Amino acid sequence: MSEATYSLTKHSASSLAAHIMPGTSLYSSILGLSSQWHITDAALDSKARCLRLQITTRGGADFCCPVCGGAAKRVGSDKRRWQHDDLLSLCFMISAVIPVASCENCGTNRITAPWERSGSSFRSVE
Repeated sequence: MSEATYSLTKHSASSLAAHIMPGTSLYSSILGLSSQWHITDAALDSKARCLRLQITTRGGADFCCPVCGGAAKRVGSDKRRWQHDDLLSLCFMISAVIPVASCENCGTNRITAPWERSGSSFRSVE
């Protein structure tokens, strides 16, 4: 067991929450969120050792077509969930409202969330 894992496992639930929940900027950095994205809630289930994040896009945010990269108009949204089984020694759950955008060239497509990038260990749990 690594020293970091050991130090987390020996903390009480309230102590763990104090160490893991200082704010959302850490999670924004880990997930690679741009200013278009906003964490609306972060909750630690210390018994299950699971961090749950609610993420949405900021109102008025512009997006590019996920297919061609051109200008796209937001036409709707899609609720989705993802899970990572071992991030910061915790289960990490994301619930998010993902924009659906329309591009003149490519039609309607769901925007790709930053945590869905290639190589990400998050998996969809729909």
